[in-house]
Amino acid sequence: MRYFKSLHYAMLTLGSLCLNSAYATSTTLHRLSDSEMSATTGQALLSMSYIAPTDARNLESQRSDGDPNLGFYRLGMEAELELNANIKKLQLGCGGMNGAGGCDIDIDHLSLSGISDTREGRAGSSAKLTNPFIEFAIQNPNQASTRNVVGLRLSAEKVLGLLTLGTENSSTANGINSLSGYMKVRSGIGDTELERSKIKGYANTAAQYMSLATYPIEGRLIANVLVDLADADFRTNGGGFSIPEMNNLPFENPQIVVNGKRNSSIGLNATVNIPTIHLGTGGDYPASGRTTSDANGTTTAVYTAGNPVDAVITGCRNLTLAPTCLVAWEGRQFSNIKMSGSVSGAKATVNFQEALGFIHRLEINSAASLSLQNQNILWPDSDTTNIAQSGWWLALQDPVSIGRVEPTQRLSIEPLLGQFATKAGDYLKQNPARTSDLLGVLTGSGLDADIGKVDLSNVAPLQMNLSNLQLNGQNFTPNCYGSLSFC
Repeated sequence: MRYFKSLHYAMLTLGSLCLNSAYATSTTLHRLSDSEMSATTGQALLSMSYIAPTDARNLESQRSDGDPNLGFYRLGMEAELELNANIKKLQLGCGGMNGAGGCDIDIDHLSLSGISDTREGRAGSSAKLTNPFIEFAIQNPNQASTRNVVGLRLSAEKVLGLLTLGTENSSTANGINSLSGYMKVRSGIGDTELERSKIKGYANTAAQYMSLATYPIEGRLIANVLVDLADADFRTNGGGFSIPEMNNLPFENPQIVVNGKRNSSIGLNATVNIPTIHLGTGGDYPASGRTTSDANGTTTAVYTAGNPVDAVITGCRNLTLAPTCLVAWEGRQFSNIKMSGSVSGAKATVNFQEALGFIHRLEINSAASLSLQNQNILWPDSDTTNIAQSGWWLALQDPVSIGRVEPTQRLSIEPLLGQFATKAGDYLKQNPARTSDLLGVLTGSGLDADIGKVDLSNVAPLQMNLSNLQLNGQNFTPNCYGSLSFC
């Protein structure tokens, strides 16, 4: 439990009480009886509390790797402070115990204000700090000979305001250069806590033409014209099919947590469900392709014109009904093969490596603290995963909103095409394409082939790596009157 360390301290602060009793009218101190004291109420501006090493609220002594000999002294101000500040360069812990060549915290152009999207609104408002306090972590607090200060924390029970970092939301990282601390990020989207804890966005892909010469597909082709004339392995060597523009491919990933020393970037992993791709032949679909969408505008299917491809037979399977492989011998060329069918169930994992310098706008409504410690400490009232590591540490207890994570530029799916061809080929080796086009089989040209329904739902996701994307939702106005970008 928290309690006053000294009765003398309590008596001295009594003079600062705002009394509502008739006995408070005197300008000089005078003795109060017990009954007079009980009739007196008030509120101290300053309060002091202590958490002993054995106290139930001492989280540090309870964690598995914690220090069982730490006590915490807190001097708090029972008030609400307002603050509007611009700091051009904030550097803490450069060199020191965490190594030369870097800083624990290195931020350019930091601004703290009230929440507003206008210059006048920001410059004319302030962030609110509720019940700020200073806290000391003391090792062996009950032994004067070995007592030792191992940590200092500047904190507030809640900070409400807008924190911006850097000068602009651009294609170049600016603002956060290095951050040691703990911060959970939410999108601010959705009605439930589960939805708010995820980062959502949309992948936008420009129209692609998948060249099957650049990305060959290897599979099997069975000619079942009345009987199985041939069962052969093939490899595409030219042509391809187009993947029309796919907008609003939704992706989401679990909550982002920044937790560690001297972070300059963070990894984000999102899963994209690739819509079903339907391959058409002849005039079934427009040459440019088309898409269908659901009620939310999310792409659900992609139609492609099935551009003719060329292939070469790379091996003939000597089945009982086709012992001589007369129509699909090894090395035979087939041209203008028109494929039909569909490819569904494909998924892609988009791996973002995003510099923290692309995060510029943080709406804060949380307990916040800045601490310095020479050993890892779980400070009182902290999240159990928010273990302040040695050195300087900036912590935000509750999730901060950075808006919708959505790249400002279109994302090309070019890195996926080779993988897509490989996955489709692996499927077609086990589930061969089929044709009943006798004329096409005999002439080797204009062959219609059906790949069937290629289901890639059980295969490993495709992988696409992206880095340092400029994000929407990170624009902000300067905390300045006039036209300055920083003041």
